[in-house]
Amino acid sequence: MIGRSRPLTRDGRRSSRGRHAHGFLAYAMGLVLVLSAVYGVAHSVGGDGEVVTDSATSARWHENGRAAWEDAGSWFRSWSGHRSARPAGAPAAVPTTGTVPSAAAATPEDVPQGPAAVPSSGTGEQPGEGTSVATGDEVAGETGTATPQPAGTGVATRSSLPAGTWLSGASGVGVSDGSLAAWRGTPLGIAGTWSDNNEAMVELWQLHPDGEYGSWQESLDIAIGGISDDESWAEAADGAYDARWRESLTNLRELRGAKGTTYIRFAHEMNGTWFPWSVAPGEADDFIRSWQRFRALQQEIFPAAQLVFCVNRDSSDNDLDWREIFPGAEHVDVMGVDYYNQWPYVDTREEWQESLVETDGYGAPKGLQAHLDFARSVGLPLSLGEWSGNADEGDSVAFIEGMHEFFAANAGSGPGQLLYEVQFNVDKDGRRWLLHGATRMPEAAAAYRDLF
Repeated sequence: MIGRSRPLTRDGRRSSRGRHAHGFLAYAMGLVLVLSAVYGVAHSVGGDGEVVTDSATSARWHENGRAAWEDAGSWFRSWSGHRSARPAGAPAAVPTTGTVPSAAAATPEDVPQGPAAVPSSGTGEQPGEGTSVATGDEVAGETGTATPQPAGTGVATRSSLPAGTWLSGASGVGVSDGSLAAWRGTPLGIAGTWSDNNEAMVELWQLHPDGEYGSWQESLDIAIGGISDDESWAEAADGAYDARWRESLTNLRELRGAKGTTYIRFAHEMNGTWFPWSVAPGEADDFIRSWQRFRALQQEIFPAAQLVFCVNRDSSDNDLDWREIFPGAEHVDVMGVDYYNQWPYVDTREEWQESLVETDGYGAPKGLQAHLDFARSVGLPLSLGEWSGNADEGDSVAFIEGMHEFFAANAGSGPGQLLYEVQFNVDKDGRRWLLHGATRMPEAAAAYRDLF
């Protein structure tokens, strides 16, 4: 999980015990300054009352190995000024905490058994608030006319995490009841779920108060599909499904607006051939126009959510360079890839390293490093909405170790960094993907539990 330090605060009230108390306070503060000088640590108090280390002041206090005492008096006067300037009764900042839930999804068995098809979800570190208000260049180019929002829906944001950290989570068995988090020994910072047909994307049953994720307060990755078998991207591009998409986003906002960041995987794995919303080579322009319509609606209705462009690791059985359907970074918040240990299966560290930089027949990213490099090239962070081993292929510790090493080395919320990952722990396809629960990959599961 992601740790946050608690800010130190002072209440700003003066003692009522008269001059002797003030004299004692001055004496005590003098003693504190002496100790600070001895240990080489100088602190200052910011305007919000937080105590912060000032290494530059510390250095001045120890010129030539001796304290520069003239700085001590100015420091004390500065501290007193900050203290008295703080509004009386100003509340101290308090860190926020979260909760835990689970899902039903499409998985590798729903995908053709050919090169590079994949399933759904993830696990890891936990954030504080999870988002920060976007400013300036962070939101340049976003589309859609924002309208006044009900209280609690938020404003356009970019996910922000402490440096070197990522959101680690899971979907499926043990997520909503907390048993997966207890098993691995760390909380989940994000959960994954699916509402990926025309009815489910509107109803969102599992997000209602009595649903599987009704009490989940942390970040949530939700795949909502896009269109059905009897619909087309050409019709979508002309606005035929705007009403349904609007209703879906409105309900998402009502159910999730006051909770952790909601990451919307619209039309996920669209570069495959197994979903109704898969994009054929001749549909690139229509898909891009459709995506941009959805983006405008999302920015208008639920701007606090993050829109994820999530591909399968390569375009399995689809004569498509998926880079040609990328709608533009201004219409996306997070790049995403679903990534399983298959096609190729890796069982050694050497095979893992080789797989990282693979590209497909079009030169498009296939390996995890290649996907991260693409995200960096368009100025976006990367997410893994689904990842896991494949028990039908083997029980690979090298894959789990490689994934964790990659996450830790590239963690962050900036361009070309790993923002979040969701381990696909859904019990289907003969328990093929499970790490927690009745796993068929005991060695991989042990490695996951030890590392995550």
